[in-house]
Amino acid sequence: MSEHSLGSLPSNPSGNDAILLEGSGAAPPRRRATDRIAEDTSALTRFEQDQLAREFADIERASAALRLGEPALRSWSNPATPPVPNKPRPLWLLIGVLWLSTAIITVGALAAIATLAG
Repeated sequence: MSEHSLGSLPSNPSGNDAILLEGSGAAPPRRRATDRIAEDTSALTRFEQDQLAREFADIERASAALRLGEPALRSWSNPATPPVPNKPRPLWLLIGVLWLSTAIITVGALAAIATLAG
């Protein structure tokens, strides 16, 4: 087993085999990204929030002016009525048309062969 030096051993250890670890220097703990919560109330952050609020207000004013100027325009995000899908035609109708056209072509081919051979 390798020995690691994590601190100084007491000069007079007691008989209960306890080892006290003492750091050589108490370094401050490292900072995490979540520790920045208190710093986020800086003037720059308040300026950014104010700027965002002003931009939202500008967008709202522009959209209100556009609605007044062009009342015929619709909003794409809020459609008036959802589109109704067309009722599909029954599949049996398509199959019947295919069989009928095949029968007509077959009868026509047989009539042509009978006329030419006859």
